[in-house]
Amino acid sequence: MYSNGIGKNGTPSVAASPAGATGKSAAAGSWYANVASAWGAALDRQATKTAALAEQMNAGNDGPGVALQVSAAAHQLAFLSTAASTASNSIGQALETLGRKQ
Repeated sequence: MYSNGIGKNGTPSVAASPAGATGKSAAAGSWYANVASAWGAALDRQATKTAALAEQMNAGNDGPGVALQVSAAAHQLAFLSTAASTASNSIGQALETLGRKQ
């Protein structure tokens, strides 16, 4: 049985359960809630990484290398945030359309 998880690079990797699979996932809730939870965890990890790098700058380690790392981490966080929002909106719109067709 496949399960929802987070990839090593911090992005969610969502795999579908095979047809006819039974049993409950470790996390209670719908697959949609599991997808949202995976995105939230990825965003939390990236935000923590960005904040830790910013703390290094605040502590006086404000060289160009650290500044570049903070900037890159902030851009990654923005990318993840946009991707999570787009994915959530797309899934929601698809479910809405499916609901109207039935």
